[in-house]
Amino acid sequence: MDRVEPGIAILAVALMVMSLLDSAFTLTLIAHGGSELNPFMDILIQNSVSLFTTTKMLMTAIPAIILVATANLMLFGAFRARTLLAASVGIYSALMVYHLILLSHIP
Repeated sequence: MDRVEPGIAILAVALMVMSLLDSAFTLTLIAHGGSELNPFMDILIQNSVSLFTTTKMLMTAIPAIILVATANLMLFGAFRARTLLAASVGIYSALMVYHLILLSHIP
């Protein structure tokens, strides 16, 4: 049985936690007059918050699982899949900062 390296597992868990926070922050901002910038996700929010959250989590979890399973695989002959996982965490971290800045302006 294969084992996941601790660093890879931490990146995957961090990605999922930030995805969950992204959903919560987005819904909070919308409740205070904000809007979802992604048109697809906006349609989901308008129809069902549960559908929005479930879809968002699946859209993060499925690629995360694939990247964990293929962490040592070279992509495009240039970098390992783990690099894409780490980059995703970095991008999500920037999004968390952006959300926190927006949330800090809510009275």
